Amino acid sequence: MKKFGLTAIGFAAFWASLWMAGCGSDGNPATGNGDIDPNQPISLFDTLSVPGAANLPACDASREGRAFFVQNENLPRLCVKGSWRSAADSTDFSITCSDGFLHAVDKISPTGTIVGSADTVFVEGFISPMTGIAQKGPFVFGTSVTVTEANKEFNTETYQKAEGCILTNDGRYTFNEVHSNSNCMKIRATGFYRNEVTGRVSNNPITLAAKTCSPEHANVNILTHITIPRIEQLTMNHIDFAEAKAQAEREAFAAFGIDTVMLYSQPYFTDGRTDKPVAEDLNMFGNSEYSAALFAISAMIQGERSENDMMNLANNLAEDLKGDGIWNDQNWKIQIADWIVGLDTLWKYNDIRNNVSSWGMNIPNFERYMRAFIPIAYGFEPCTDANAGQVTYVNQGQSALFANDYEHADHSKVRFICDVSSKEWRIAQPIEKDTAGFGPGEYDKEVREGRVNHDNYYIFETATNAWRVATPQEADGFTDLVEVYANLKSDEKAVFIIRHSERTDDTGPNGHLTSNGKTYARNLGTRLATIAKEDFYYGYSGYTRTQETCEEIAIGKGQVGYTLNILPYMDGAWYIKDEATANNYINAEGGWVVFSKYGFTGAYPDAFYDLETRSEELLKNNILANLPAMKRVSVMCTHDYLVVPLLAYTTNGHANVRYYEKWRWVNYLSGVAMIISADGSVRYVPVKGLESGTM
Repeated sequence: MKKFGLTAIGFAAFWASLWMAGCGSDGNPATGNGDIDPNQPISLFDTLSVPGAANLPACDASREGRAFFVQNENLPRLCVKGSWRSAADSTDFSITCSDGFLHAVDKISPTGTIVGSADTVFVEGFISPMTGIAQKGPFVFGTSVTVTEANKEFNTETYQKAEGCILTNDGRYTFNEVHSNSNCMKIRATGFYRNEVTGRVSNNPITLAAKTCSPEHANVNILTHITIPRIEQLTMNHIDFAEAKAQAEREAFAAFGIDTVMLYSQPYFTDGRTDKPVAEDLNMFGNSEYSAALFAISAMIQGERSENDMMNLANNLAEDLKGDGIWNDQNWKIQIADWIVGLDTLWKYNDIRNNVSSWGMNIPNFERYMRAFIPIAYGFEPCTDANAGQVTYVNQGQSALFANDYEHADHSKVRFICDVSSKEWRIAQPIEKDTAGFGPGEYDKEVREGRVNHDNYYIFETATNAWRVATPQEADGFTDLVEVYANLKSDEKAVFIIRHSERTDDTGPNGHLTSNGKTYARNLGTRLATIAKEDFYYGYSGYTRTQETCEEIAIGKGQVGYTLNILPYMDGAWYIKDEATANNYINAEGGWVVFSKYGFTGAYPDAFYDLETRSEELLKNNILANLPAMKRVSVMCTHDYLVVPLLAYTTNGHANVRYYEKWRWVNYLSGVAMIISADGSVRYVPVKGLESGTM
């Protein structure tokens, strides 16, 4: 029978370097930030560490052969025949591994299958030596490595095999001499591994495999594992092994959106070789693009999954690729993409980087390969010059980021943009997704609600020809009335048409202002008094609360001898054509819904006048026509039922008082400023007398 030979590795040096590099100050495997995350379950592997020899449990029959790490000795001790023995002194016992743990056993004569055997059996066809690295991240000490001889088609595996243990924390293994009649072998690594996402040692051991016909150096990793069923399928169809392997690996990379044409154009080997590497050549902690791609795939398959769930995904993916080389399971892809977006949003990639750095290992630039998977999973078009700057959304119902349409934010507010510079899809910033498609504003200082974040507001500035985030004062689209007055030119006139101040529950003609309402109105007058040295004209609708509003403004302004003029066209029913019909709608739907829907959509034509015709009648036939009888500045106190349709008309539908849709209504002391220039032209500015123009 042919045998595989295995050499020993110095235990003292191994254990000392392992635990110094891989453990935190408390003796447990360290997280990325050096602390144990209390939210992560403790691995069984983490429990096999004690501060000193005095803390070791009893070495009794139940612990015979067990290994514990003693922190202050930087060495393991193994329970051998009733006493704890140092791994540095194993003259009368051997150390082997199973299920991811080291064990002490009685000394066995060398057969080439036990750690510590330096002898080999020499036969024809031997290959010497055989080395490799097992990674998902790195497998830790105690991992068993099994190498089994196979025929080239891998249809059968012989019983000729070698078994050894990984004795480093970076997953490296070495067989001094491998003896076989075949160059083709299957390698299995079974053990615990360091999780690159959590930074912890896994809670359970896993098994990854590789198949190779070039076994002098063969790594085991997630890529070698998921390509095995596809390679076997292709070789069964009489495709050459090397060709089948190359095809299977290209397809696996493509499943994760990795362009192998670009990847294979990059150098990998540092010994002068120019051929393309295969999966078992790759080290996920190298400096190359290949390492970055492998690391990204490994992290994507890992995610936040348990060992069982992670292996379930890996094995399902392998079987999915087996038939046609295409990953057809959209649900898995979307789960992975959603997880990546979570990392990307908070830049949690650094947590992964810190984890790997804490192990003393290099970490490649894996992030862009993970981002490249997002459009693959969500079905976005490739990001190119043709669609640079385009913003889109996830319309995959399985995704946690699903949106019914671009502006629908009930499920998710995440949107994606094709980056102009990188030509990669990335998460859009708030202003990018909220102003997408706005184009230039229709007028200076126009304010619009965000398309996705409906509580965000943006203002257009003609000076820069761009939208910017509106300040809280600008956000509601109303400018402070006092500010508008202060910016009037000397040859301009102004008419402020505003809603009355806060009222009592009495909505009839004789209802009064509340005490707060009187204070609000008087404070507005006081603020005007600091800059207004001229008298104002005051007009009101005839209702008590509108009269009191104008009166309190005049008092606060300190105006003496003012006159309050009743203006019938300031009545709240100005836009109503059929009072009975309008009241039917109001009783059924509510006045705020009815008047806002009328103003912004033209609804209820049987109850209301045409908005444009009626507004022009108010502004031209009543206000402008009577302007000579007024002062340079006039204040007209009216009602919300007049102000809301008037705002809709004067702002061309942009005022943020669409109660029927956005649940916003005009606030007290807010309305429209009508600015008349010397040449007779008119412009309109939404104004507010309180902190906010809406309620």
